[in-house]
Amino acid sequence: MARFVIVIRVMGTLEKRDVLIVDDDVSIRNLLGHALRRAGILCTLAADGLEAAHRIHEAEYAIVLLDLMMPRVDGFGFLEYLREWEESYGARPVVLLMTAAAEEKEFTAAGDVVQAVIPKPFDIGEVAEICQQCVAVRREYESAIATI
Repeated sequence: MARFVIVIRVMGTLEKRDVLIVDDDVSIRNLLGHALRRAGILCTLAADGLEAAHRIHEAEYAIVLLDLMMPRVDGFGFLEYLREWEESYGARPVVLLMTAAAEEKEFTAAGDVVQAVIPKPFDIGEVAEICQQCVAVRREYESAIATI
C-alpha cells in the first residue's frame, strides 16, 4: 500500500471548491468537469488517488467523484488516505464512487467513507443533478454559519 507524504496547509486557508473529480480516464474527467462547470459548480480534476490526495490539501471539497481502478494509487488507497485525513482534521467530503464493477460486496471496506455508488456507464445529467444538490446543501450551510 502506498504511503502519502504531503505538505499540510492550515485548514482555514483552504480555498472552497465544490467537486474533486478523480478518474484516470481523461475523457470521463473532462466530460464530468465540463458538465459540472456548465451547471455552475467549481471543480478540480485529478488523474489518480495520489494526485487527489495532494488536491485535498489545496482546497476544501464538498464532493469527491472517485473512480476505483486507477494507476499509482487506486480509489481504495485514496479512501484509506481520506480516513486518515478525517481523523486528523475532522473534515470529509461526500464521496460518490464511480465504478463499472458489478459486485456490491467489493465496497464493504469503503462503506464508512462512501455515501453512494454510481455505476458506469452513468447518465451525466443525473450525476450533475446529484452534485448540484450536494453543493447547494453545503452552500446553504456555509451561508447560515456565516450569519451567526
